[in-house]
Amino acid sequence: MQLNATRGRLIAASCALLGATAARSQDAAGAAADSPSTDWSVDSALAYYNESGRIKAIEPIVNISKDYGDGNTFSAQLTFDSLSGSTPNGALPSRQPQTFASPSGKSLSAAPTTYTTSSGTLVSESAPVYTINPGQLPMDPHYHDQRLALSGSWGHAFTRLLTGTAGGKFSYERDFFSLSANAGLSRDFNDKNTTLSFQVNNEFDSLSPIGGAPVAASDYALFEKGGGKTKDGVGAMLGLTQVMTRRWLTEFNLSVDRFKGYLNDPYKIISVIDAGGNTTGYLYEKRPGTRTRESAYWDNRAAWGRVSGDLSLRYMVDDWHVHSDTAQLHLRWWNFDRDRYLEPTLRWYRQSAADFYTPWLDSTAGYIGYASSDQRLAAFHALTYGLKYGVKLEDSEDQSSSELSVRLEYYRQTPDSARAAPGSLQGLDLYPGLKAILLQVGWRF
Repeated sequence: MQLNATRGRLIAASCALLGATAARSQDAAGAAADSPSTDWSVDSALAYYNESGRIKAIEPIVNISKDYGDGNTFSAQLTFDSLSGSTPNGALPSRQPQTFASPSGKSLSAAPTTYTTSSGTLVSESAPVYTINPGQLPMDPHYHDQRLALSGSWGHAFTRLLTGTAGGKFSYERDFFSLSANAGLSRDFNDKNTTLSFQVNNEFDSLSPIGGAPVAASDYALFEKGGGKTKDGVGAMLGLTQVMTRRWLTEFNLSVDRFKGYLNDPYKIISVIDAGGNTTGYLYEKRPGTRTRESAYWDNRAAWGRVSGDLSLRYMVDDWHVHSDTAQLHLRWWNFDRDRYLEPTLRWYRQSAADFYTPWLDSTAGYIGYASSDQRLAAFHALTYGLKYGVKLEDSEDQSSSELSVRLEYYRQTPDSARAAPGSLQGLDLYPGLKAILLQVGWRF
């Protein structure tokens, strides 16, 4: 199952091994003048993520990089995710018990289902079903997944002022396979105080949903499913980095990407209710086959003595009418010996709902266009609070050559809008928020 977008962003943001943003702020302009190290650098981290009452995840990451000192650089990253727990299936709570089948199911009955495959083989199987108690949010308790991702990039200096990069990424889950490639150029100006960069990327995804890809907007009870699906995307980014002063560096990026193909979540359904709020059935969701996103990103890094900071702002808009705003602040305080630091973090996020988001469908409605009850497409805001502690470790020659760090973050997501609940649904929690914690231990050497 594809990694939840919100969950993925939180883990990625917290475990970004090369994202020592505050450290980069220590001497933004002076860093460019330092002599590159020809040693290998290794960043590793182990993260534990826990959504209250839902998903738990363990994620180890290892990143290696090398600056060859002649304008050539190399980096590679290996990531492994292991997730388990319960995940919402998109249906509403009800005053009555509700029974659902796991994704591999072909019936809402626990009795074995017999069918003939395309090769003529007679198969009999019983897929697990689960029952949700009255008033509870429907969640699939059998959720589990693993993901392996490998990425790498190579940088080459064509001239003293012109640098090129090329890279790629491979990601595999039991129902999802992804390949992407990227290439970029950057050009220095103004005595290397100004850098203009441009990057393009291409991604291809192959999806093999467990139990098959359901027919969009079809009746859930019929389990109309087909074979695998694909989607692909292209994107571009234009960036400008400027050294403002010896202690202040600013960066501004504009990016656009477009995906087309199968953009549904094959595991999400929508409740169909009558005027009294009673559930009469369920439909699989249906999303548009294309999505174009545009975003602007502004980052400022600065340092004052033993204190440094990083403030970034991002605005995104897409043709699904989702608008999002993000603000993130990192501060870092070093001790007098500069071998230990504290780094508090605050991240604020807000988004509007997709124009086809709906928590339920009316049983009297006729033709169903695009519709999804996925809360990741709803209007909400979220806050992340974090604190990181780092200590430099000395080698046998009393040289600080490695760093050990521990980061703890708390995430809280709150819905921003809600339709009035009809009939029997009144008093039920139809719009639950989300709380999560993340603990990360990192070692850089």
